[in-house]
Amino acid sequence: MGELFVRDVGAVRKALAEAARADESSADRVYERFIELRPGVTDKLAARRHHLLTGRRGTGKSTLLHVVRKRLQADGIAVATVDMERFKGREFPDVLIEILVALLDEIAPPIRVGHLYKDTRLKVDSKRLARKLSAILEDPQSLIRKVERRAARDVKAQGRLSLGIPLEGGNAGARLAAGRSSTSTHSSEAEFEELKIERLQQLAPQIAHVLSQLVKRSADQHAIIFIDDYYFVRLQDQPHVLDYLHQVCKSTGVWLKVGGVGSRLRPFVEGNPPIGMQPTQDIDRLALDVTLDDFATAQRFLEDMLDGVLAEFKVTSPQLFTDTARARMVLACGGAVARDYITLTDAALDEAIERMSKAGTYKDAARVNIQAGDVHRAVRKRLNTKEEEELSLDAGTDAPALSSRWRDICDFTRESGDIAFVLVKQSDLEGSGWGKEIQQLESLRLLHRIKDTVPNTPNWRGIKTMAFMVDLAQVADQRLRTGIPEFWKGTAEFDKLRRAEWVYSPEWRDHQASNLRAQRDGLGESVATEPSPLFDLEP
Repeated sequence: MGELFVRDVGAVRKALAEAARADESSADRVYERFIELRPGVTDKLAARRHHLLTGRRGTGKSTLLHVVRKRLQADGIAVATVDMERFKGREFPDVLIEILVALLDEIAPPIRVGHLYKDTRLKVDSKRLARKLSAILEDPQSLIRKVERRAARDVKAQGRLSLGIPLEGGNAGARLAAGRSSTSTHSSEAEFEELKIERLQQLAPQIAHVLSQLVKRSADQHAIIFIDDYYFVRLQDQPHVLDYLHQVCKSTGVWLKVGGVGSRLRPFVEGNPPIGMQPTQDIDRLALDVTLDDFATAQRFLEDMLDGVLAEFKVTSPQLFTDTARARMVLACGGAVARDYITLTDAALDEAIERMSKAGTYKDAARVNIQAGDVHRAVRKRLNTKEEEELSLDAGTDAPALSSRWRDICDFTRESGDIAFVLVKQSDLEGSGWGKEIQQLESLRLLHRIKDTVPNTPNWRGIKTMAFMVDLAQVADQRLRTGIPEFWKGTAEFDKLRRAEWVYSPEWRDHQASNLRAQRDGLGESVATEPSPLFDLEP
C-alpha cells in the first residue's frame, strides 16, 4: 500500500502508455480522471464564443477538448470534432474542402420519430453538399469554362410574282404580290477561368443553411465545432481557412474552438479586406500553458494527473519519486506539459530498474522509486528523439533555421560554462527574426520560459530580458550538482539568474571575445559569483 513494487511495473507502464495521448479510444478514461489546469477553464471553453486554444505540444489541449465535448454531448448540444493531423500538408483550398466534408459527415443528423420530413430533408441536403464538395476536391485548382451565346432574329422579304394568266375580274398578265420570312442565328463564344475557392464561395450560403438547421435541433440553440491540432494547416493558409469557416458559421449559433501550438498559429492577417479571425475581436485566446514561472501550479497539476493514472496501483507521485526527483521532473518538462511528464516517468522507470539490476536488488518484491539521477539519464536518452520529433515533424519548412538556432544556443551554454539558463532581450524576442525562432523553440519545448527580469549589472539597468531554461538534457552533470538555483522558491534564488553574461544573441561569440580582451586589459566588469549548490544526485 503506497509503494510500487517490481512485480507491478509492467502494468504501470501499460497504464502510462495508454495515458500518454488522448483520442477517441481513451476518451472515457480521460474524462474520469481529468484534472483541470486552472479553475473555470472547461466552462470558459464551452461558452458561446469562438476560442483559440493555445499551448505547447503535450499541454493537454486535446484532452481538454475531449472532456468539454463529452460534457456538451451529455447536455444535448451538437458537437463536431475535426482532427487536423489527418489533413497534414494539404494545399489550400483542398484542406478547407476536406474539413467541410469531414464536418458534414460528423454532423449528419439522425432521423427522429415525429420529425421524419424535416430530418430527412436536412440529411439529404447535407449529403448533397458533401457530394458537391467531394467533386470539387477531385477537380484541378482551376477550370477553364466555355460560354456560348446564341441570338436569333427574324428576316422578312417581299417580291412580286408574275403568273402570266388572266385573273378573274382582272387583266391578263396581272402580277400577284407575295411575301416570306426566315430566321437567322448569331452565336459567340468566350472562355473564363474558375477557381476552386470561387466555387466554394458559391456553396457558402448552403453550408450556412445546413449548420443553422442543425443548431435548431440542438439544446440551447447552439453547437460547437472543435478543430484540433490546427497548426497542421500550412501557416500561410490558416487565415484563409478560418475566414471561410467564420463566414459560414456567422449568425448560425455555431461556435469554433481551434486548438494548436501558439507560435505555429496564424489566425489573422491584415489587408484590404483583412483575412481570418482577429484575436480579441472575432476570436478569444485561451492559453493553456503553465510555465516554470508558476512552478507550484505546474507541479501540483502534473502530480495530480499522474496520481489519477496510478490510482489503481495505490501509489502517489511523492511515494514514487524522491523529493529531488519531483523537482527535476517539473524542470525537465518545462512546466505543466502532461504528455512529457507521463513519457518521462515511463523512461525514468526504465532507468530505475536498470540501476536496481546493476546493484543486484531487482526482485519481484523489491520497492521501486525514481531518483534524480534516473530522471536525468532518461532525459538524456530522449534528447535525440525529442529533437527529431519537435523539429523535423512539427516545424515544417522552418526546421532548418530552428535547428541551426538551437545548435547555436547549445554552443552558447557550453562555452559559457555549461550554464542551464539563457536571457534574451525582450526587444529582440519580439522584434527580430531570430527572436521569433526563440519563441518557436519554446513552443517545441526545447527552451522553457521562466519570467522577465533585468540583468544585475549597471550597463543593463532598465533593459528587460526574458529568462529561459534550456532543455534539461543539455545541462551537464556537474552543473546539476552545483549550479541550478531553486528559482521557484523566492526572489533571492531567482536573482541568481540575472547574470549579464548569460544574455544570448547571435553575436555572442564576438561579445565573448571582446569581453576576454577587456578583462585582459583590466577593463572588464566583475563576474557575478557562482550560484550556490542545489541538487545532489542520489547514488
